[in-house]
Amino acid sequence: MPLEGNTALDADGGNDSAVAALLEVSSYLAADVEAPAFFGRLSASIAEHTGAGRAAFWRLGPRGTLSVQPGTAGFEDHPHLQEVRVHLGARGEGAIERLLFGDELDVMQGTAPELDAVWRAAGLHEIASSLAAPWRAGDRRFGMVAVYDSTRGFTARDLSLLRMAGSVAGLLWQFRESERELGRTAARLEEAVSARRHLLNNIAAGGDEARRRFASALHDDSLQLLTGAELQLERIRADAKGSRHASNLDQLRSTLRKVEDSLRRLLINVSPDPLQPPKDLNDAIRERLESMRIGAGIEPHVVSRLPGNLAPAIKAIALKNIAEALTNVEKHARATRVTVVTEGVDRGLRVEVRDDGKGFVVAESVRLPGHIGLLALTERVQLAGGWCRIQSEPGAGTKVEFWMPLTL
Repeated sequence: MPLEGNTALDADGGNDSAVAALLEVSSYLAADVEAPAFFGRLSASIAEHTGAGRAAFWRLGPRGTLSVQPGTAGFEDHPHLQEVRVHLGARGEGAIERLLFGDELDVMQGTAPELDAVWRAAGLHEIASSLAAPWRAGDRRFGMVAVYDSTRGFTARDLSLLRMAGSVAGLLWQFRESERELGRTAARLEEAVSARRHLLNNIAAGGDEARRRFASALHDDSLQLLTGAELQLERIRADAKGSRHASNLDQLRSTLRKVEDSLRRLLINVSPDPLQPPKDLNDAIRERLESMRIGAGIEPHVVSRLPGNLAPAIKAIALKNIAEALTNVEKHARATRVTVVTEGVDRGLRVEVRDDGKGFVVAESVRLPGHIGLLALTERVQLAGGWCRIQSEPGAGTKVEFWMPLTL
């Protein structure tokens, strides 16, 4: 590859120009400008340091076609430059592919003759001399940077400087692309967080509304009908007193009362929790544990290291999940003791509910009656951006552990 001029870039003049050019290119990293202004300034700097009358960056498209990047230097008299297309060529056979990326560019008498022919074939007939280098970052190709119409003739120093500028510009452009992608990712993440909050609120509101409707129907319909049936039964028993049906009617009355008691307990269980989160989570947990101790005889133990300033929604979810776990202990564990631990960990709230009951096989819990609440508990925590672990073995008790961020 014959090159005219000084090939040693470390000569005083060449080294100074290279350093100055690279400093100017890198200074644009912090420049808060749009792409055309960014490339316009960059092209002007490159033209100045290579002695060129014109300079431009050419962007490689998805089909191997190069088109000029908006923001050039010295092309004000060429209104149709944006319409010019240069084909890279397939399998290394095209002139641009071979000259730039195949490193076969020959510089003779102050220009690259084969490159000049490419520009003229593309419609830039007024080009007197030209030089170009790849615009890339590592193996990733963005296109090329080209300079035109040197007043003194292009040299090896200009080509080396152009290659360095193309590499630095490639790294700089890749960094800017990464910044933009990071910004888009952050925006999508914020949208996902907002959607998660909305979904969590909708699920909570929808669940409470469904439970409220069920409780209303149970109270106003089923229990009322059952009460009416009991009144009718009392009249029949009075008329049948002393008859052979009296004992059967007494037994029927006892059965109806058991059904009524069962439905009223169900009504209490399905009635939605208050929509307002607890003001003091510790007090709410202790009240629930005391209710369990009185109702089921299970001794509670509390280890509380709650972080301050818990979001109301986090308090509500934590209390709902603790209540869910304790309900499972009451109904299924046959435990004598339960421990609830709350603490701040990793900028979140960790809760552990551990009992000494009979345990179960976790992998089979989804199919076990009454354990559907554990699935709801897990999903509720995951929607809040946290995680849940359930550890249990037959005869070894159960530990439910979950973590949520301090804010939704």
